[in-house]
Amino acid sequence: MLGVQLAYGGELAFPGIVLGVVGILLIGWTIFWPHSSKPVVTSVSPVETIPLNPKAPAAWQSEQTGQVAMFSRTITWPTLVDPEAGELDDNERRRVLDGLGIVGDTWCAGILAKAFDEEEGDLRVAAIEALGQCEGEIVAPTLERAYASYVVAERYGAIDGASRRADVALLERALRDTDATVALAAAYGLHRARRDDLIEENLAGRTDSRANEIRRVLPMLSGV
Repeated sequence: MLGVQLAYGGELAFPGIVLGVVGILLIGWTIFWPHSSKPVVTSVSPVETIPLNPKAPAAWQSEQTGQVAMFSRTITWPTLVDPEAGELDDNERRRVLDGLGIVGDTWCAGILAKAFDEEEGDLRVAAIEALGQCEGEIVAPTLERAYASYVVAERYGAIDGASRRADVALLERALRDTDATVALAAAYGLHRARRDDLIEENLAGRTDSRANEIRRVLPMLSGV
């Protein structure tokens, strides 16, 4: 029995020595190995929190330097007709605009130009249509500004006024308008001004639908 115990103990001696050496190495590594000064991150907190109160202002609102100014359109041109005119509704102002266009003198032109700047929508169109029937130095530059509008009705009103005044330069520009109705009105205005040569020059080589519409409809309008 003693011999068996010695033999068994000899078999365990070598693994025990190995485990002991490994243990000593691990203890030495934990003692002498340099540690990082940075703490281990175990959780993350948000830097900025969003308030849950629905009445709280949005972040972009809280960062504004001042209040947003709201501008309302002010209609002052009727006081140029009558200082005691007071506030007029849309229908009343429309009747005044039409009346100024019928009179059509320089005084009316100045008021209509101001109305064009102050009004919007249908009344703005009515102002430029009435202005096209007036005389005065302010008419031509105001028609130019109206033709630069994105609103087709305003551009058409400007070209109608240019046709009445035989404003050849503006009419020639409008021959290439993106709207077929405006382009046709410009062609008719040039025909009235006896400048069919400009129409032919501008339509030469063009095969787009607007040019074809002018070629088709203009002879009917002019009675040719």
